[in-house]
Amino acid sequence: MKLHNLLLLGLLAVLFAACDSDDDNGPDPDVDPIILSGTQSTPLTLDNIFTNPAASDYIVQGTFTIAAGVTVEPGVRITMTPGARIDINSSGSLSAVGTEDNPIFIEGEQDARGYWDFIRFQSNNPNNRLEHCVISHGGGSSLSNRQAAITLVSNAQLSMVNTVIRESARNGIIVTDTDNRLPEFENNIVTNCEQYPISIRPQQLSSIDESTEFTTGNGFNQIFVRGTSVSPAVTINRAAGPYFFEGTTSFENSAEIGPGTLIEMGPGARIEVRSTGSLAINGTETERVTITGAEAAKGYWDFIYFNDSNSLNNEILYADISYGGGSSLSNRTGIISSRGNSFFAMGNSSITNSMRYGITLGNSSTWEDLDGNEFSGNELGDIND
Repeated sequence: MKLHNLLLLGLLAVLFAACDSDDDNGPDPDVDPIILSGTQSTPLTLDNIFTNPAASDYIVQGTFTIAAGVTVEPGVRITMTPGARIDINSSGSLSAVGTEDNPIFIEGEQDARGYWDFIRFQSNNPNNRLEHCVISHGGGSSLSNRQAAITLVSNAQLSMVNTVIRESARNGIIVTDTDNRLPEFENNIVTNCEQYPISIRPQQLSSIDESTEFTTGNGFNQIFVRGTSVSPAVTINRAAGPYFFEGTTSFENSAEIGPGTLIEMGPGARIEVRSTGSLAINGTETERVTITGAEAAKGYWDFIYFNDSNSLNNEILYADISYGGGSSLSNRTGIISSRGNSFFAMGNSSITNSMRYGITLGNSSTWEDLDGNEFSGNELGDIND
């Protein structure tokens, strides 16, 4: 009898172990994905429901408004239905942090660009974060400032790291307003978007570096920079490809353009350095800065204009500047132009293919020739003083 009891206990132990193993590694639960819609006004954690990585855990229908803290766990797959939107309002936050081996997927119900609309951040909460996410098939909205898979408005902030945005019917990400912030933006991939991969204001330029890849498969493989007045100090770092400047970018504080940076200027685009600002273009012998027209046509863009700025930080070193000079305004007929008590120094740089002058100096302006400069192809002459 004692031997029988010992055998029975052993068998039960094996059965219990098998049950535990099934609980850990067995089939997915017989449940449907959870529908996300309406307004989420209390904190919520979206758990990974299914062990099958291809199974959708959550489905967004209509507009899912986040008005509290929402956390998305690694491995979660969110399916977006036609025209679906995720809207993080001022009282909400979205933290979607996956891992390299267990990313988070947010994708269309069908593999089609623009199948759903956007994820819009209107929240300044520092918990807003996308990390190790794959976001596909958005950009379906034609509404102003929402023509992207990811969009920031008002004073929103978002950190985005190791994240992929792909197959947008419009832009990949738009940062709309001057007070939006990107505290961390690195090691991302934005690809196969029909318009620009990234659209920002000059205020966010300091957040960009060459770790984010955006030069493959997009309608325009450039970072779109929409001009405006810039109050904070700005550093423009080399990116993985060109910046495209549109309109007038006016620096009211210090601005620095780092080695190897490529800026392509749009039609009639301008850079202005105001009396309170300065501009240092700091290329090196092996990593020159290039500022040129988006098309190789004389006068395609207007000028870099020192507007009564006499800062000793105004310098142009190891830079190649070309295809500007499109303006006929007084004292602004050169690719480099100045007025008032302006000062700038230039060395080891080239100014070429202006539709008018290479440099136009105002009556009280001065420039310091640091040697090694070259001029060619400037229609009205090299220096107009």
